[in-house]
Amino acid sequence: MKTLVANGRVALDGRIEETDLLLEGGRVAAAGRGLGPADRVVDAAGCFVLPGLVDFHVHVGDRIGRFELADDYESGTRVAVKNGVTTICAFVTQGPGQSLGEALRAARARAEGRCHADVAWHLTPTRFEAADWKEMEELVRAGHRTFKLYTTYRAAGLFSEGERLEELFGRLGPLGVRFLLHCEDDALLSSVETSSLDLSRARVHAQLRPEAAEVASVEALLSLAARRGVPLHVVHVSTVGAAERIRDARARQDVTAETCPQYLWLDESWLDRPDGHRWLCSPPLRGDRARFRELAREGAFDFFATDHCAFLRADKDDWDGRDVRIVANGLPGVGGLLHHAWRLWADDPDRAALEVALRLSKNPAARLGLDDRKGSLRPGHDADVVVLDPAGPARPVRSTESDAWEAFPGFTSNLALRHVLVHGEPVVEGGALVDGETRRGQIHPTAE
Repeated sequence: MKTLVANGRVALDGRIEETDLLLEGGRVAAAGRGLGPADRVVDAAGCFVLPGLVDFHVHVGDRIGRFELADDYESGTRVAVKNGVTTICAFVTQGPGQSLGEALRAARARAEGRCHADVAWHLTPTRFEAADWKEMEELVRAGHRTFKLYTTYRAAGLFSEGERLEELFGRLGPLGVRFLLHCEDDALLSSVETSSLDLSRARVHAQLRPEAAEVASVEALLSLAARRGVPLHVVHVSTVGAAERIRDARARQDVTAETCPQYLWLDESWLDRPDGHRWLCSPPLRGDRARFRELAREGAFDFFATDHCAFLRADKDDWDGRDVRIVANGLPGVGGLLHHAWRLWADDPDRAALEVALRLSKNPAARLGLDDRKGSLRPGHDADVVVLDPAGPARPVRSTESDAWEAFPGFTSNLALRHVLVHGEPVVEGGALVDGETRRGQIHPTAE
């Protein structure tokens, strides 16, 4: 079936063009005028036409700590596509007594046939016997090219010391792996003296995870990655110091970084509320957000991602009121990604559209290794298309549709999702799912 997206202002190769798009066979067939008759016409008059968005950092269909996450693959991808996100990148972590391949197959079984958006996974190995290394190499050859590692969370079995990171860089880097790093220096976190802290107050979370721990870890990882010559991606940057160091390092090495809406628009004052524990996430909310947003507007972050990690309200509130360290750690976000990013450049809609196309589509697709299919509306790319009206009625931002506490209460957006297409098929019209029973999402890589 041929679909014509007509009369829109298309974000195409770094410019806004008043043109049409022809979609056929799940791909963009052509851009231009006079593209001929089509079986279906999507009217984009008065709207921006953007490539489908990619949320590079999403936790769904998993268990973290004591609790199952509030969003599974169906509910997480449902709120994603309703807000223009047509690809999510989730995580597979090797569990105790489990191979990494077994963990990946279990995730695939939870996702298969249930996704409204496309899904890709970042892999986290936790065992390093000979069989594990062999399996990692096989998974890389099958197309899994992004591995996430941690410089903390020792008790959870996720911590990788410097020697292990160097070994991973040396063995997997030459195979084309891109490394994602959660950067908080474990020794610095462990050295925080807790005897004088009031652990019943949510604000103490920021003292337990000080800014210096992120900055120190980023500095160490930049040096290690440069020495080994591997690409490095720093997830959920929260501090001005880390952002500036990564920005400055780009002239010397292959490094990218993301930040999240909560680090742009929320600050540590949210932790002072009587219900401040509901805003616990790691890294914690910080101060000095004006400078942080200025860095974002200047391009310090290659892209924005949400670190979507929604817990049910009852689970988020399930703590003894005495020690915030047992609070479920994470915030919902995928439904707000587009709205919060657009807000940075809302004074200039054309620039906002171009920045969104770059930092919520092209750049994350490239880091994922799917830029031959995602991140652009050039012919040959997947026909994942967002038709966005920048002047719709104000409505509340909804980070998730599950029974979780909203991370951004009181935030509104005038962005209206008139149409969202996945692989050339309409999945959202007027902000609502076209058919909630039909799931258009694919899994990448498509075969192992």
